[in-house]
Amino acid sequence: MKWSKLKKNIEDRFAVSVKDKIHIHTTRYTSGSNFMVRGWMTINGEEIANFSTPDNYAKYSWNTPDIDKRIPAEERNENNAVEKGEFSRHDFFDACNDFLNLSINDALIHPNPIVNAFAVLDTRFGKRRMLSFNKDNVHPLITKLLDFRMKEEGLK
Repeated sequence: MKWSKLKKNIEDRFAVSVKDKIHIHTTRYTSGSNFMVRGWMTINGEEIANFSTPDNYAKYSWNTPDIDKRIPAEERNENNAVEKGEFSRHDFFDACNDFLNLSINDALIHPNPIVNAFAVLDTRFGKRRMLSFNKDNVHPLITKLLDFRMKEEGLK
């Protein structure tokens, strides 16, 4: 699927309260290269997550751990939604494609934290579920996006 259609399909699933405030992006820095690429997420134009393939390679080389085992909680910077090099653009694209084919329940328990993050923005993720969602031991990206959505919904 072309990026423009994939982006539209993902963002169309976002709840009305955040639809025009949270956006996903991707770029390639040289023509023909599949290495110099990155994706990112913004809230009100401010980048909150960087999915850079060169940064991911610099951090892990070709020995990248499973996506849900990348950076332990004790090694995280408190204010970062995503650590530098934690995810590649490939991880981001996989999450986008996976998310489109999942129910909201399956998206919430998916091993990819990017898929989980999309799930908490999804219009199918209702207010009652938001209020009862356990944020213990979830990826910081999920917490940041959920907190933003709850604020926009008037729940915080």
